Amino acid sequence: MLLPLISIPYISRVLDPEGIGRVSFMDSFTWYFVSIAELGITQYGMREVARLKNQPVERGKLVSELMLLHIVSSGITLVLYLIGVYQLWHKIQDPRLLWFSLSFLLVSFFSCEWYFLGMERFKYITLRSLATRLLGLLSLFVLIKGKGDYFLYYGIITVSGILNMVWNVFVLLKEHPLRTRGIHWRRHIRKTGLLYCLNLTYDVSLFLDTVILGIMSAATAVAYYALSIKIARTFGSLLTDSLLVFFPRIVHLHKEKESDALHKVVLNNLRLLVFFSVPVSVGLCLVADPLIRVFLGEQYVAAVTDLRLLALFPLLRSYNLFLGNQILIAQNHERIYLKNLLLSSIVFVGLSVLLCSYYSHTGNCVALLIAEVVLMAANFRACRKTAGALPLFDAESWWQAGISTLVFVPVVWLMTGWGWSPLMALLLSAAAGAVIYGCVQLWVMRNSLLAEIRVRMSGR
Repeated sequence: MLLPLISIPYISRVLDPEGIGRVSFMDSFTWYFVSIAELGITQYGMREVARLKNQPVERGKLVSELMLLHIVSSGITLVLYLIGVYQLWHKIQDPRLLWFSLSFLLVSFFSCEWYFLGMERFKYITLRSLATRLLGLLSLFVLIKGKGDYFLYYGIITVSGILNMVWNVFVLLKEHPLRTRGIHWRRHIRKTGLLYCLNLTYDVSLFLDTVILGIMSAATAVAYYALSIKIARTFGSLLTDSLLVFFPRIVHLHKEKESDALHKVVLNNLRLLVFFSVPVSVGLCLVADPLIRVFLGEQYVAAVTDLRLLALFPLLRSYNLFLGNQILIAQNHERIYLKNLLLSSIVFVGLSVLLCSYYSHTGNCVALLIAEVVLMAANFRACRKTAGALPLFDAESWWQAGISTLVFVPVVWLMTGWGWSPLMALLLSAAAGAVIYGCVQLWVMRNSLLAEIRVRMSGR
């Protein structure tokens, strides 16, 4: 997840904002059709595989059924994709981008990441992703040399994704060969329907944010927003990926009705999110200026305001996903979560169209944050009615993290006020802030999660 922090400084200096904006528009456009074809299979498959973890015969049948269902849904989506390309060709205007996009969409017919997540094969996922992303990172430095190479940038992005999917299919088919006899893939359509609507609605702000901005504004504005939100989402992914690790275990404990263990796992997940999300958001806001200057360059200074606003995004998004996935979906309350997502998506689209017209990329940031706040309020209200004794809010973790992050303010002021270069100020602020925050949490606040981790490590 941190690899973009290495690639973004190079890309932002070699390519111009217009080229990056065109790539960002095409990437978001393609991913939304991938989401349409996904049909809710990722969340549903991960949950069902977790439930059938100790039943290999039933699991093998499930894999074949879900793979065939995805191929059918992807074939239908391909037609919609081609219609979309025709309608928005004036925004694409480059056949090379189209071919990379189409190749990625076709290979995604066989996407099966849900299987490895459901089986809790996180070591495999980590090593595979690390290998393909390091290869992609190396390719960026070797192949991209000038402003006209923006299409190669998109090509590297898509090829890295294709390698991940091909690798997954190869491993999966060795364990569960695809079969067509005795399977009934249609039976899953009704069950994936709600999750499908959930994913499509969730992806409105995830992918259509750039598309809406691209339609309403110039490619340069898209670049400012796309790079800012990419930084925010990179740090957010470090938080939200922990939800994928906890989710199969939470589903399994729900099924086995192990309430005490379930309560502990959910509480630890919540504490983990709070421990990291609060300092990440505060830190991003405080160091937005040197971060933009160091990672993107002086030509992107206009994005500083965007990043300061989007600093709240990792905190809001991670808490929303916790309430939505770990509480509502894990307990089969997809319909409630869908209503909340529909509300926030309507708010986002309406505000995005309105604010982008007047405030361009900055307006899109405001629309995104307001939509996340609306979703958080709706999710929390729904979870209070359905979660029973499960923890939704841990006041101790929040106030400990909030007080501990106060040290960031004098640290950043001190580092930036001594006249150091933006790079030196950024590095010293991040290092000093992280060390002081950890020390305050461990020895002053006596953070319970850190204490438990410390006891387990000493026991080993």
